[in-house]
Amino acid sequence: MEVLQRRVLRDGKSVNILVEQLNHVSIPYRVKAATELGKLHHPLAVSALIRSLSDPQSDVVFVVIKSLGAIGDPIAVEPLIGCLDGADRWVRRGVAAALGEIRDPIAIPALSELLQDERADVRAAAAEALGKIGDPSVADLIRPLLADEKDKVQDAAWEALRVLSERTEG
Repeated sequence: MEVLQRRVLRDGKSVNILVEQLNHVSIPYRVKAATELGKLHHPLAVSALIRSLSDPQSDVVFVVIKSLGAIGDPIAVEPLIGCLDGADRWVRRGVAAALGEIRDPIAIPALSELLQDERADVRAAAAEALGKIGDPSVADLIRPLLADEKDKVQDAAWEALRVLSERTEG
């Protein structure tokens, strides 16, 4: 049923309804609309989701970030990076993950800064994202995380370095 629903939603009218729902007064409506737009990969979705990055509710913003990552359009990289200023840890972590899904090297400086974040989950997400982007020049930035005090950060660093080495070898 869900596949059929997505096929129906891909037409312009249905996407427009979801875009309108991003401005609904109810938080659950906005969350659901952002989630569905992330699944559709429709061209109208990216610009609407980028506008929703300024939603006053961090729950909505987190889902919007996740949806932009799922769509993977590089046009979202700069707006996502812009969300990092003064953001809470969940937004920082979400932005790192989304940038990793988009895999645009433009995100490397912002992700490199997140490697120094106070929160372990943010550092881990940044390391994973850098690994996914696949630029071997970031290996030297990731290596110090192998000695991080948190196991999840060490594990993420190992995985990122593994991915990078596979890309340079293969």
